[in-house]
Amino acid sequence: MHECFRPGDLIKAQVISLGTARSYFLSTAKNELGVFHATSIAGFPLVPVSWQEMQCSGTGAKEPRKVAKVVE
Repeated sequence: MHECFRPGDLIKAQVISLGTARSYFLSTAKNELGVFHATSIAGFPLVPVSWQEMQCSGTGAKEPRKVAKVVE
């Protein structure tokens, strides 16, 4: 899980089911679902470079993420 998402990432997910009154079950299994906006550890925006990796716009360091495919 830590190689797909990090706290603060904005993700696009699909609701699988409504659990109890306080929980939901989400999925990012489809190609168009996943991280669409993230910030690197250094605080710079991340840019997608593949479906499983994003690159820091400031330092050039790569970080693993489950990247959402942009559907227009």
